[in-house]
Amino acid sequence: MTKTIRILMISILLFAIAVPVAATEAPPALTVEVLASGLTNPWDVGFLADGNLVFTQRPGTVSLISGGNVTEIARIPDVAARGEGGLMGIAVDTAFDEHPYLYVAYNTLRSGSPEVVVTRYTYADNALTAPMDIITGLPAIPGGRHSGAQLEMDASSVLWVGTGDAATGTNPQDPTSLGGKVLRVQRDGTPAEGNLGEPFDPRIFSYGHRNTQGLALLSEPVDGVYGYSAEHGSYRDDELNPLVPGNFGWSPHPPYDESVPMTDLDRFPDAIPAAWSSGERTIAISGVTQLRGDHWGILDGAWAMAVLKDQHVRVVRIENGATTAEWKLLEGEYGRIRASVLGPDGALYLTTDNGSDDKVLRITPTP
Repeated sequence: MTKTIRILMISILLFAIAVPVAATEAPPALTVEVLASGLTNPWDVGFLADGNLVFTQRPGTVSLISGGNVTEIARIPDVAARGEGGLMGIAVDTAFDEHPYLYVAYNTLRSGSPEVVVTRYTYADNALTAPMDIITGLPAIPGGRHSGAQLEMDASSVLWVGTGDAATGTNPQDPTSLGGKVLRVQRDGTPAEGNLGEPFDPRIFSYGHRNTQGLALLSEPVDGVYGYSAEHGSYRDDELNPLVPGNFGWSPHPPYDESVPMTDLDRFPDAIPAAWSSGERTIAISGVTQLRGDHWGILDGAWAMAVLKDQHVRVVRIENGATTAEWKLLEGEYGRIRASVLGPDGALYLTTDNGSDDKVLRITPTP
């Protein structure tokens, strides 16, 4: 197969997944429960071993929801909440009984220049103690643009970190920069096995990303796919990308040219195409999770993306690496939606990101 024919075939595939696919069945009716309100930019949620929910707020706090009560359990020092930056992703250790750790990612100026760091805390008695930085020096700029900073830990206790390119053109394709990447590390921040080799930093799993806002992992890889990441597009093409090693084709250099394709097949013929794309306009996708369970009906196994700009939850079904159906849930009902996480109880947990009186929501199919 010639290079020209290969590029044409991939371009046809990209066009196909960018076109909305009509769902043949209606999703179930939904029941919405407000678990917390009066919040300021809640960014991400996680679940402790006992099922209680923890969540971050971008100004710098970590809180616990237990028995219907909201309790602040930590105020992370030196958080620089500017623009898109602040306290963002949170992950709970998947072996929490043995390793009672919470991991948080945030912008800071404590080193004298902007950076994003990932810090591990020990959780006990509704408090976070013993902070340990496991990743420092993730690229950032003073305004916080494209800070990324999504976290997720898999069943083998590998921590996945989605990073933004810090709106700096060279970062996504630079093998030594941690910007515009998906990283995989151990609990102490050392590289996980299975990442890219030389010349890449050993923590890098994939590159050529613009601004990863969501990570969702399968319980085990399927055909080499570990899950999916949600990524903000430029003037077009928000993307849901498979979590596989390699180049995803974003290269806005020089100096920061956002007119280039999100997946630039002219420059990178082997770049990995998205499984879903928003097409000609962006909707600003954020957190992503997989809906699981018979109670979700036709949505069982589909991927639910929080949508900021267009203010809904976009659910897509992916089969054989391509989108086969999609739905819109809660359209315009709660404003901007930031986090989307399936809880251990099978409910969908969302956060709003409107800047005032934000909420944590619990969504279940109506019986």
